[in-house]
Amino acid sequence: MVLVAGSTLLHRFHLSSRKGNSQLVPRLLVPTARPFGVALALGMSSSSLSGPPASAEERASLEVTTPTCVLSTESTSLTNGLKDSHPWHQRFDIVDDKIVHRRYVTLYDRVVRFTPEGGEPHTLHYDVVGHPASCFSFAVAFPFHPATAEAGGTTQVAQVTLVREYAQGPHRLMYCLPTGGYDRAKHADLRECARAEMAEEAMLYGGEVVSLLPEDHPGQSENKWSRNTFKPYLFIDPQPSPNGRMATRDEEEHTIEVSRVTIPDLKQLIRNGELMLPSVYTTLLALDELQRRGLIP
Repeated sequence: MVLVAGSTLLHRFHLSSRKGNSQLVPRLLVPTARPFGVALALGMSSSSLSGPPASAEERASLEVTTPTCVLSTESTSLTNGLKDSHPWHQRFDIVDDKIVHRRYVTLYDRVVRFTPEGGEPHTLHYDVVGHPASCFSFAVAFPFHPATAEAGGTTQVAQVTLVREYAQGPHRLMYCLPTGGYDRAKHADLRECARAEMAEEAMLYGGEVVSLLPEDHPGQSENKWSRNTFKPYLFIDPQPSPNGRMATRDEEEHTIEVSRVTIPDLKQLIRNGELMLPSVYTTLLALDELQRRGLIP
């Protein structure tokens, strides 16, 4: 699994910048761990980084279209399905997306032309990151366990399964929901991706699956400097494998701890800043849906 703004961030980077021509020119220490969806929004010149040229496959992957992941370099790709008519006082258009570094994440030097009304256009360079191998898409699963009556008239309160693992960016253990990238070779769609991540990280299977965004929604933007988007899914009453089968985890997931928490405890983790942001967004939508169904107060 990979998390970032979901639970795993860039391992290290060192930045010294100087202003010039409306740009920041950073010195980047290439990450030594595998992040998911983490990015640098620094606005930089492509000459400040070096890296191998993009392969034809990587170039082609930028425009891949699948039934579950519609990718586009247009600025309208993250507008919740609405065509952006540029209502702002300046029109903004992508004129170039050049790969300047690639490993687990791919770093692009994006050139954007801003055209003000009645003025001269000007261009700026931005750092943008993403995962072309994952169609710039990932999924988050919210495993919910309803309250149950127990012997003696007691009640087991509703709980949520979380994973806790090492996050290399903050260099600490962080909580998150099961989260992972879409793999066209393994997943039919993002719903299947969420199901697989829940099995891999939380060792849970089945349950009623509820998409927390409309099926035609392009996905929630991970953050302002990332091409990645994600979709959140609610799993109601998933169960451990009946035959004790254990899913295979990725190498970097050796630190994962799985636990169940109550809804009040989950909210406290958010207040404490211990839950990664895509998981916070997913929690917000999941709790609304659970309240609508009468499964929590």
